[in-house]
Amino acid sequence: MGEEIETQVIVVGAGPAGLTAAHRLAREGLEVIVVERGPYAGAKNLSGLLYSTVLAQEIPDFASRAPLERPVSQRGIGLLTPEGFSLLCFGSRKWSSPPYNHTWVVYRAQFDRWLASEAEAAGATLLEGSVVEDLLYQEEGSRTKVVGVQIRGEEDTFKAPVVILAEGAVGLVSERARGRLGMSSGQIPQSYGLGIKEIWALPASTIEDRFGLEPGCGAAMEWVGSPFQGLVGGGFLYTGKETLALGMIVKLENMKKAKLSPQDLMEGFKANPQISRYIKGGELLEYGAHLIPEGGPKAVGQLCHHGLIIVGDAAGLVNASIYHEGSNLAMLSGRLAAEAAIQAHLLGDFSRGSLSLYEKMLGESFLMKDLQRLKNIERAHLVFPRLMDELPSRFTGLLADLFEQVQMPKQEIRKHAFQKALEGLPKFKTVLDLWKMRRMLG
Repeated sequence: MGEEIETQVIVVGAGPAGLTAAHRLAREGLEVIVVERGPYAGAKNLSGLLYSTVLAQEIPDFASRAPLERPVSQRGIGLLTPEGFSLLCFGSRKWSSPPYNHTWVVYRAQFDRWLASEAEAAGATLLEGSVVEDLLYQEEGSRTKVVGVQIRGEEDTFKAPVVILAEGAVGLVSERARGRLGMSSGQIPQSYGLGIKEIWALPASTIEDRFGLEPGCGAAMEWVGSPFQGLVGGGFLYTGKETLALGMIVKLENMKKAKLSPQDLMEGFKANPQISRYIKGGELLEYGAHLIPEGGPKAVGQLCHHGLIIVGDAAGLVNASIYHEGSNLAMLSGRLAAEAAIQAHLLGDFSRGSLSLYEKMLGESFLMKDLQRLKNIERAHLVFPRLMDELPSRFTGLLADLFEQVQMPKQEIRKHAFQKALEGLPKFKTVLDLWKMRRMLG
């Protein structure tokens, strides 16, 4: 017969959302247990881009202690075609000094472990390598409430008046809880992007030479165009200290419909001459894949119930515009969930009405205001394939034609270049498509 272990809050999942929630709860003196199925926090993650505005509020001196790879002083947006490319690079001197525009390249396996150690130092207890089988419930019907978790293979039960689910995208426990509790879904089903990432080792000096970086500074580039065959999505390149993170994110349903394999798309991206030159001579260290919720605000359903709060990717809180903001939003949702749980403990009220403070604070935050800007992102995705088939080749062709050296007056060169670029385009439909595409900018 197992024991009943009681605590004040249980967090399921030791990613940025769950660990930020645990840190805030422990810092305020609450007993909190974090249950992580991986052997350690971040075990399933590779390198990534981290916006740190929320982290800076939670742990103000993080920049001097966290395992950060490089601050991003240079960003780029590129278009790829089989024959050419165009690349807009931009940056600021301010981005090379504190607070570095709050944009960092991090190695998540190291960063998440550090954040876990911060939560532990604040007083949280981590149970790593432990899989939550299901939630524990009491009462029936609309009064059903969550009162704890059952961990696979454990006779002991873990009980708490508040459970925060931070188990990431496609969480089975979250899905079962929604069904059992009758929690309302979003207006549309959640949709996902498939992210694939490879880590390549290169000397720091080689990385800095190839990206034109000052020592210690970093770059983040996003690419769309021919390697992705008109699908919704694109590729990225992030610079670590002595590694490059190379990858792509492509709409899963789009890829299935086109019957294209992610491996072929990734190989096509790497083989493009403008991309292969960055990783030339490098050693492939590791690779991985992740699903990313990209349905926007209409796919976000009810996020709290009696004794339960859902945060981060499990809640669908990802900005799928060109900003690709996930971890920062996850940390904000974790912090707000913690604040709602703290208030519930002060009141001794763990009902949905009390915990809905979390949804109220989310709605007033920059997170939901940004997501609301993406409420029509699914419609933008419908026009994305057509534009991505044509825009990269027409735009890069226009630039090549404008600067081609021939014995002709420059006025004539410009006239012919623009005529060629616009040839065959239905003007009204193109303007309409571009207007819809602005939703992708968030």
